[in-house]
Amino acid sequence: MLVHEYLERSAQRAPDAPAIVELSRTTSYRDLDGLANRVANALMARGVLRGDRVVIALENNVELVAAYFGVMKTGATVVPLPPGPRNDRLVRAMADCAPKACITDTPTWADELASPAFAAVPTVILYDRVHRPGPAPGITPAAPGTPAAPPASAGGPLRWEELIGAASDRQPAAHMIDLDLAAIIYTSGSTGEPRGAMLSHGNISANTESIVRYLHLTAADRVMCVLPLYYVFGLSLLHTHVRVGGALIIDNRFAFPNVVLKAMQDTRATGFSGVPSTFALLLHKSNLASLTFPDLRYVTQAGGGLPPARIREWLEKMPGVPFYVMYGATEASARLTYLEPADLDRKLGSIGKGIPNVEILVAKDDETIAAAGEVGELVARGSNISCGYWNNPVETAERFGPLGYRTGDLGYADDEGYLFLVGRKHDMIKVGAHRVGAKEIEDVLSEHPGIHEAAVVGVTHPILGEAPLAFVVGRDGDAPDMAALAAFCKSHLAAHKIPIGFVAMPSLPKSSVGKIDKGALRQLAAKVPHGGVGAAGALGAES
Repeated sequence: MLVHEYLERSAQRAPDAPAIVELSRTTSYRDLDGLANRVANALMARGVLRGDRVVIALENNVELVAAYFGVMKTGATVVPLPPGPRNDRLVRAMADCAPKACITDTPTWADELASPAFAAVPTVILYDRVHRPGPAPGITPAAPGTPAAPPASAGGPLRWEELIGAASDRQPAAHMIDLDLAAIIYTSGSTGEPRGAMLSHGNISANTESIVRYLHLTAADRVMCVLPLYYVFGLSLLHTHVRVGGALIIDNRFAFPNVVLKAMQDTRATGFSGVPSTFALLLHKSNLASLTFPDLRYVTQAGGGLPPARIREWLEKMPGVPFYVMYGATEASARLTYLEPADLDRKLGSIGKGIPNVEILVAKDDETIAAAGEVGELVARGSNISCGYWNNPVETAERFGPLGYRTGDLGYADDEGYLFLVGRKHDMIKVGAHRVGAKEIEDVLSEHPGIHEAAVVGVTHPILGEAPLAFVVGRDGDAPDMAALAAFCKSHLAAHKIPIGFVAMPSLPKSSVGKIDKGALRQLAAKVPHGGVGAAGALGAES
């Protein structure tokens, strides 16, 4: 099945059912499909053809969703990117994919850094953010105070409300097959440059069907989406719920978690998904424990390992709601493994087994398969796996081979086949003759009752070669007791795994999707004097 056919079929089955629920408006499947058709017809009238790339850089809203499916209806490839000024990732990705058109907002388009990139795009469509309902989705006047888009002109950007509003809402006639590229999703490469994972309609469809199957999703499901839709995890929520005719609840206010929790109650959300920082914030910075969610049917977590201590905390505050630990990659169209909630207690710390129609191997350096308990790199095979990176044959050859997609994650399978992560290959710390996974130390630090979040990186050491350095955030805004933290580590870790210092931080640097930015921490670590707990802690207070 083609990805946009999810929308078309759900609109045929239940045209009046809610598809997108926002703060001030709800859009039915009929209206969403009609708006997607308008986008497709407008783009095709501007010369967008099968195989072209179209960038979408918008905040989460119904216009982004309509544009996403609308681009696919033309046969073109959608390239979702983060909006906002001073965004070098957007600039570099646009230079790489050479889009035929771009749909963005005025602040992103007007940014001085991005201007040269937009100047090279034949068609730029500007959507000014709307915060109130109107007569039709996406064709309302801008709210007061919204920066005005420039006048439409032959050589300049076009206004969304004029171009899309004038287009036909009839389904366009465009031919494509499931081998065609549906999306290019940019993720960070080993060099730090963004690389575009190429996902076909077949890749996304295969992954979507597997997720729908193990989560038992139906048209009655309504998932609260706080993840950005340029992120593959966020997109998987969209794909799966549109596939079954469910609803996506969009709320962009997660900086105020109590507001989102109240919205979950009001909208009767049946599902919630987040990355580790999402759950840390809800556990330590919200009134989660005092609330009930009678409609909540499941919770899913991916986007990095959630420490076992945090999982236990969550289950204490949300008993009775099935909690799915999941693991995936952009290159896998989102999902690779999941752990059944029923196995959570006896397999705490595991990422489970491969999702339906996915095989996960643990490969040693010589490409032989590791025995149970033996550490190797996780390698994935399945019809959801990307064919490689756009315009990047070198990294494609490095990561995609005869065994499958090399994830870059180290782990092992136990004697029952359950998978456990040790850490990223580039996140291993060579302490003398030992190889230490940062994840193991982070999991121990997360067990300390005074720690909100923790991250560990390797730093140069004059004797050992490398040594672990820990960055920690205390709960309730208080700096942890560094001496007590060091003593805690000594009682839980082998000597060579104990951090040589602890840096107290008010918060950890994170990417736009909420993942801890280890690159930024490594840069900061280079400034830390390795004089022990006191020295590192003092620098942390200044940072």
